Amino acid sequence: MLAFDRQMKLLGFAGNQAQIVLGIKDRFSEADLAERIRTLKKRFPILEAKPVRGIVNRSPYWKIPSGTGPFLPCVRTHHAHDRAQLHSIKVGILNRPLDTRRGELFRLDLIHKEDAGMEVIMTWSHMLMDVRGAEYLLAMIGGSVSVPEDCTQEGLLSGCYTERMPGGSKFKQAEKSFGRIDELALNPPVSIYTRTRRALASRLDYRVISFTSSQTDNILELAEKHGGFLNESAYYAAATLGEFSRLMASKNIFSPGFVVPVSIDLRKKGTRMPVFSNQSANLLYGFDPEELEEFDSILASFTRQAQDAVRNDIISSSVSAMEYCRFIPSGLYAKKIRQAFKGEIASLVFANPGKTFAPLQSFMGCRVEYQHHVPSVVVPPGIGIVFYIFSRRLHITLVYVESMLTAAEADDFLRAVGRDLASGKLT
Repeated sequence: MLAFDRQMKLLGFAGNQAQIVLGIKDRFSEADLAERIRTLKKRFPILEAKPVRGIVNRSPYWKIPSGTGPFLPCVRTHHAHDRAQLHSIKVGILNRPLDTRRGELFRLDLIHKEDAGMEVIMTWSHMLMDVRGAEYLLAMIGGSVSVPEDCTQEGLLSGCYTERMPGGSKFKQAEKSFGRIDELALNPPVSIYTRTRRALASRLDYRVISFTSSQTDNILELAEKHGGFLNESAYYAAATLGEFSRLMASKNIFSPGFVVPVSIDLRKKGTRMPVFSNQSANLLYGFDPEELEEFDSILASFTRQAQDAVRNDIISSSVSAMEYCRFIPSGLYAKKIRQAFKGEIASLVFANPGKTFAPLQSFMGCRVEYQHHVPSVVVPPGIGIVFYIFSRRLHITLVYVESMLTAAEADDFLRAVGRDLASGKLT
């Protein structure tokens, strides 16, 4: 996470951060919200910790602040008079860096809309926690879950993936993961960003598409029927990759191969704690261009690669590789992972965190009408897609480097993915 953060900042982007957006009809006391955050910061000082590296072994760790303040500003207010201004404000918030060197690891922005409703946006550093931890933290802030009396900072940091590491040498285990990268490098990906970056600004934009509960039920039924080993993730990714290859073709960009990292959640199923840790590993899936011409061939390739990963213990190897690379300076690591793919990291970023945290249907005593996830995406490839379900409705967020796609292209891409999901084929 440090490496991706450094890579993005070197290219002028805000950094490796992500957002949760809550849509609320009513208003609440902003002073009460700020007080809740101050109370949590006193309880959990890691919320203002600074990421540093050890002098001897160079392993990164959090430097916990001493004392109880003064605390960094954490709540900002904005006013939007129409939908265009609302989107402009939200994009501006997404592209505003967190000052992680001073311990600003998260912030909340409140946008008051003309219709008297509001949006609450929590932006957090991916170095601090993953999306499940962020949902839990936001629920604690909003009061929809209470902090257990016996809950300690150490408790919220315990149970990380290193405690479930396989025995033996980390490097020996990691070799399998490095070998997988070398295998995929035989047909390296080419990203849209790399082909067009001279004309691009260092900003991210995004679009969201939502489905009704009945449409969501239909899509989930098709995913269960056709998704195979990975079920929903494979089904979502098949629609995404099929349409993405068409998008590449429309821009006259040929790629020898397509590489997609799929996150593997290492938490116990259904849990959100520990909060302050990033517990995931990535499996890299590679596809030849001809495999992306049919929905069924994409799904078949996903199934085959997933079975091979389990058979060859690539998941544990991926975790070992991540743990091993904690000791490598961030700049060197970022350079190394791009070297094999000739300057690229992947074709696009893909994520499926699944159902969002149920208690977040209320915040500060107000009913939440909708919830959106907006992650920053590593550059390159500068484009990513995330699928998630809130209140029985599927939502898809497409994040991309501003001007890499037009707004119309982004909307058309999302609509095409939606049609494919609803039909089970590339339409």
